[in-house]
Amino acid sequence: MKTKFKIILSLIIVLLIVYFLRDMSFNDPANSDVNDAKAEAIVELMGTETSFGVKGNCKMCKKTIEASALSLEGVLKADWDVKTKQVSLVYDDQMIDLISVHKAISDSGYGTDLNELNKEAYDNLPLCCQYDPDMQTDIN
Repeated sequence: MKTKFKIILSLIIVLLIVYFLRDMSFNDPANSDVNDAKAEAIVELMGTETSFGVKGNCKMCKKTIEASALSLEGVLKADWDVKTKQVSLVYDDQMIDLISVHKAISDSGYGTDLNELNKEAYDNLPLCCQYDPDMQTDIN
């Protein structure tokens, strides 16, 4: 009788442990927001923030523009806005200069405020990404 009691008690304890562990969230979204805010604050402290115009049309352009900038060592954050045609950057100015970022983006086929597009790269862009080269990127 004692053996059956020990087995039943053990099963109840295991089930309770499983039940409570299942409800615990190790990736709590509330903690994620706090961690993101801390990470962003650290990035802002470490880098120089700037923004400039980059010509483009769509979310595929966004992906390519951001990937071009982020491929450079020293670029910590890149976010291109489809509507405003502005890329917001955080970069370490001790590691890279802003002209290099402009060049990397223009080499991928997208004209910036300081650099004309690389024509060969532009011609290889998907049709939806082949924007009007006379497009204005500045906000007045």
